[in-house]
Parts: sequence; C-alpha cells; structure tokens
Amino acid sequence: MHIPLMEWVTTALAASNGLPLLHHPANAHDLTAELRQVALAPAAAIARSSAAVISATPFDWSRAPATRARVFAERLTDVRPVCLRGSRNDAENCLLDLPPDVNVEVSASHLMLAGCEASLPAPVRTVLSAQGRDTRALEQTFSEIFEAEAQGKFSLASIEQRLTQQLRHISPDMQRMLRHADTYIEVPQLMFLQVLSSEQEARRHHVTGPFPSARFRHSAGAPEVRDAMLGAYLRMPVDGRIHTLFVSLATPSTVQRIRQDSLTHAGQHMQQLFGEVPEAFMTARMQMRAVGPGDDIVRTLAELLHDGHQRYGEFAFGATREALAPESHRGVRQRPCQPGQPVQTFPAAQPPTQAPPPSPVEVQPLASATQAPSRARTQRDRKTSIAEMEKALAELERLDRYYSSLSRARFG
Repeated sequence: MHIPLMEWVTTALAASNGLPLLHHPANAHDLTAELRQVALAPAAAIARSSAAVISATPFDWSRAPATRARVFAERLTDVRPVCLRGSRNDAENCLLDLPPDVNVEVSASHLMLAGCEASLPAPVRTVLSAQGRDTRALEQTFSEIFEAEAQGKFSLASIEQRLTQQLRHISPDMQRMLRHADTYIEVPQLMFLQVLSSEQEARRHHVTGPFPSARFRHSAGAPEVRDAMLGAYLRMPVDGRIHTLFVSLATPSTVQRIRQDSLTHAGQHMQQLFGEVPEAFMTARMQMRAVGPGDDIVRTLAELLHDGHQRYGEFAFGATREALAPESHRGVRQRPCQPGQPVQTFPAAQPPTQAPPPSPVEVQPLASATQAPSRARTQRDRKTSIAEMEKALAELERLDRYYSSLSRARFG
C-alpha cells in the first residue's frame, strides 16, 4: 500500500509527540459555512430577497458573538499544552506574568493569542502551519466568521426579525406597554481605562514607576466611556411603575423580563452587555443613557444592537497585553521546563464572575443592589448623571496628568 510521504511523516510525528493530525477538530464551528454563504452572496441578491434569506437560515442564537479567543480555543483543542519556565530577566520572556523558575503548562491557544507562537515546539508549529491552523490563519478565520455574523446573524434585518419574534412571546399586557408613548430604551455605559499591571509590562511600554502592591495599576491612556455593545433595556413606565425587558445578543432567549432596576441588573450581567472585556482594561462608573423610541422602537433597538456588534469587533479580537506593548517580545522563545519538578497550570483557573471585581481606581464603583434607585429617574435626572460622568472623566484626566508629572501612577 502506497502512503504519501507527507502523510507518513505527519502521522509519525503525531504518534511520537502527541501532535495534532492533519484534520480539523471534530468540534469546529459548523455554522461557519452557512454564515459564509450569507456573507459572500451577491449584494444585489441580498438586497432583493434579504428577508427570505434570513428566514431560511437556522441561526443558533444560543451562541454569543464570535471572539478570537473562542475561535483559537475551539480549533486547538487537540494540541497538548506546552511546559515552559519564566525568567526573572524579562528580555527572555514572551509571556507576561509567567512565574520565574517554575514549570508551568501553557495552552497553545494562550501562547498564540499572546503572539508567542515561537515558544511552541518546532514540530508543532510545522504541523499547525501545514493544517492552516497557525496564528495568521486562525486570525483570518476569526475575521471571516465575525464578518459573516455581521452580515448574517447579526445583520440589521436578522436582529429586527429576532426581536419581533421573541417579543411575540411576552404577555399581551407587556406588548401593550411596549407600544406606550413613554416607552424608551436604556443603554448601559461604562468607563474603560487601559492599565499596566506589572513592572515588566510597564517596561515594555517604556513607562517607569513603582508597583507597591499587586493591586496597583499604571494608566496607559485616557479614560473612555463606551456604550454597551451587545445589550440594552426596554423601559416601560406605566401607572407609576417601570417595567423592564432585558435584551442581549449574548443570551439564548435574546429578550427576557426582569424585575430589578436596570442599573443593578447591568452591573451583574457585564458579559451579556459588553462581551469579553480584554484583560488590559479596567472598568468603573456605570451609567445609563436614555434613547428615544423613534418611529418604531423595535427597529431603533435593532439598529443600536447592530451598530453595537460592529463596535464589538475590538473586544472580540481581544488584543492581549503582550500584543499591545510597543516593545514586542514576539520572537522570544520561553525556556522549556526542567524535568523532575512539579508542574503548574498557567494562567491559574479563576472562578467565573458576572461583574468585575472591585478596583482601586478612585472613581465611584459599579452600583450594587443597595444603591439601586427606589423610583423611576426622570429625564432631568438622567441628564444630571451624564454630567456627573463627564465631571468624573475630567477628574481622572487631571489626576493622570498630575501623577504622570511626578512619575507616580495613580490609577490602580
């Protein structure tokens, strides 16, 4: 029996080193082909029959919008973790925060997302490149999936259709309230600040200054207020009470009724509103922005969510702290493990959380249940809240300039 040389070599490598075979993982995202068909259809055909195309496409609404991290993880599940050691000399490190002189197992997806593909064993890099699963190829795959979702599942027409369909399932009373003239949309807003979390990371940004504690952070830019990308609230004031529907592209039901104040609820459901926030960002001071219903509140909400998904692209890509640093260590190869010593997992597993942990940034923390307003806020109250946010931003910028002049970072 004749076996092609390349296939024989790859099979032998896989058997001896636990490398992935030349095939795509069985659990690859099987929706991609359908999404690409929608994305690559001629524009004229889409314009003529967009409603028919969307109706015929069985989108899986239980899956949140694609992220680069998820694409890498799903396509590299069959690649064994790599055992590496950190160095006390950061010039010998590609990864940040790798404990020095300790054997740690790092997943291939973590290494590749951080731009540390050079630290993979050479045979693994060869096989992944042959399979079209190296970093460049996987980033291209993510870009195609995200764009296909933007034109398919998360297109304006598809989101509007999904909202209309799900709103048919709410009670007749809620449907009548939804048509009430005073009904409006609330969009959560968060203040984001890019921070540096260690002396090694600061040096890669050419920033000097002490890190007196593990919780201390240096500012790496000006604070920025962002609207939620993946969710919003429908608020219906009726008979002195406000009824609320939570709408999110990152939940299986898309629409659900809640009985909490929207600000409290938003603080507890960050990921369903803002998606996967990159680790380089610190968040503070949530506020709510009111949006009028327009001619059709469902259409207005669909437009907000479609635009939000477009803006989510930056977070969905999720540039790592290593990649954001001006001083790149992409070509550095981490030292391999020393045999006979215990092995740890990196990064250490963290329990899942819905809201970010309290931060030492000197701004008002996210609202908790004890801070929820006891009555509906008027339009004047909402304007005041936005003004307070602008004041807080100005104060942050002032502190940033002041402490930078003293070579002492204050954010953190």
